[in-house]
Amino acid sequence: MLPEHLVPTRFHLSASPGDAETVENSENLTQGKKTLSDYEPDILISATPTGQSKNMLLEERDRHLKDRLYRVAKIETFARLINSLQAEGDVDAQALSKILADATTKINDHGNEIWLNLITREKNSPVFYSLEEK
Repeated sequence: MLPEHLVPTRFHLSASPGDAETVENSENLTQGKKTLSDYEPDILISATPTGQSKNMLLEERDRHLKDRLYRVAKIETFARLINSLQAEGDVDAQALSKILADATTKINDHGNEIWLNLITREKNSPVFYSLEEK
């Protein structure tokens, strides 16, 4: 029989009634979390003493997921900036919607041109950038 301090708590057979409430509350990790900054402690867990990450999301094996997390952080930061500028009155809502509409139109036009090039194969080189030095 192992001493109780060597056995992880999830393997303890006898649980006190007070522990049941904390288990129920901790089951739903998303309670009260609305933004990425609320999830930050769950996502960015420190490394173990051996140097390996405790969080599988940030391991180098899955760098694409890591890139997506960074993009989400950038998008949320940009959204916070826009919201704070609107709250301070530095940016008018109508001007912001016009800027977003223009950017959306530009992105859609570029996307349509790329799809058309993929279908017709008119150009073999990249459409919107050049690999040659300027």
